[in-house]
Amino acid sequence: MLESITYYTTLRMLHLMGMAAWFGTALTVSIIWSKQQTEDKELLLDLITKVEMPASFFMPLTGVLMMIDQTHWLLVGWLHIKVLIGLSAVAFSHMSRAKLIHSDMNDSEIKAKFSFNRNLCLLMLTLVGIIVGYN
Repeated sequence: MLESITYYTTLRMLHLMGMAAWFGTALTVSIIWSKQQTEDKELLLDLITKVEMPASFFMPLTGVLMMIDQTHWLLVGWLHIKVLIGLSAVAFSHMSRAKLIHSDMNDSEIKAKFSFNRNLCLLMLTLVGIIVGYN
């Protein structure tokens, strides 16, 4: 029993650290991008690739492992909504990264799409935080 509690607590701490890293990076990228300087593209790409992408992978992974360890979480209705919103945040994060890598960031339409995806990702992460904080 003690090993299970320690395992779950470790997973929960890793899950929370992943969320903090992901949200912090998403907020930082949005703040840097709001300066409208396209020469920051490499900095943004480094932040997204080195911090946000690993966090957006390990956070859902630890969440799944927590649900496997304590299956009663599968019966909680708000958790399903949290997972769907979190997965949409992953999608918006990946779409914005694809724009940054494969598109000409000097085009105003591409910039608008990148900003839209980044803002939606940040909104989804904020909603997840509100859902978890409320429950």
